[in-house]
Amino acid sequence: MIDWVFLDVGNVLFNDDPQNFEAYRLLHEAIEARHPDYSFDALLAEREELARGGANWILNKIARRLLTEDESKAAFLTTREFLLNNYDRHHLWDERFWGMLEQLRARWQLGIIANQPIECRNSLARRGLLDFFEVVAISDELQLHKPDVAIYKWALDEAGCDPSRTVMIGDRRDNDIDPAHRASMRTILLQWPSCRSQGWNPQDPRAAAFLDSCDRVPLFSAVPVGAEPDLTITSLEQAPAAVAKLAQIDRPQSV
Repeated sequence: MIDWVFLDVGNVLFNDDPQNFEAYRLLHEAIEARHPDYSFDALLAEREELARGGANWILNKIARRLLTEDESKAAFLTTREFLLNNYDRHHLWDERFWGMLEQLRARWQLGIIANQPIECRNSLARRGLLDFFEVVAISDELQLHKPDVAIYKWALDEAGCDPSRTVMIGDRRDNDIDPAHRASMRTILLQWPSCRSQGWNPQDPRAAAFLDSCDRVPLFSAVPVGAEPDLTITSLEQAPAAVAKLAQIDRPQSV
C-alpha cells in the first residue's frame, strides 16, 4: 500500500537548469574580471573534471581557487539576490505535467520535500500548484536541508504516515534517494534522458554549452552515492504508473 507521494522540486517539479546556468554565468563574470583569459568553456571543463572525481560544492571550489574570499562572497551574494528576484524565470514549470499531478492526487496524498528558498512556496502558489500538496517541506523555511534525514522525518511527522507506505520521487541519489531510504520510504529516481528532454532549449550559446556539459557529466557529482532506488523513470509523466507499481508490492509496516 501507498498513502503518500512526496516530490522534489528542482529538476523534478520545476526545471531549474536555467537557474544552474545563471549561477555559472555569473560566477564566470566574476572570475573573468580577475582572469580575462579564463573562458566559459574553461569553467565548464573544470566543472566536469571535479564532478567526475566525485566533488561536491563545485562552484565553491572553483570560486575559492580563482577569487579572493571577498570576491567569492560578493559573487555568491549577487547570484543569490538575482536568482531570488527572478525565481519563476529560472525555475520552469511545464504545463504538460498538470495531468500527472491530477492523476497522483486522485489516488494518493501529496507532499514536497525540497532544498529550495522560501520563494519556492510563493512560486508554487502563483502557478496554482500549491493546493496539490498537503505537506510542504522547504529547506530554507525549516532550516533543514537534504541530505539530512531530519527534513524527511519532519515531513513524515506532518503527514502522520507510516514511512513504509510513502514514496519519494527525486532526481538525485545523494540528496533524494539515499536519505529517503534511510527514513524507510520507498523511492523513485527521475533520470531524464538529457537536459533538453525537460523542455528548455536556450538560444544563448553559453547556455547551450552548459546543457551539453551537463549531458556529458552530471551537474553534481558523477559518482553514484547511496542507496539504489526502488524504481527509475525517465519522465515525470511516468510517475503515476511507477507509484501504482510500487503500491502493489507489500512491505512490513514500520514498528
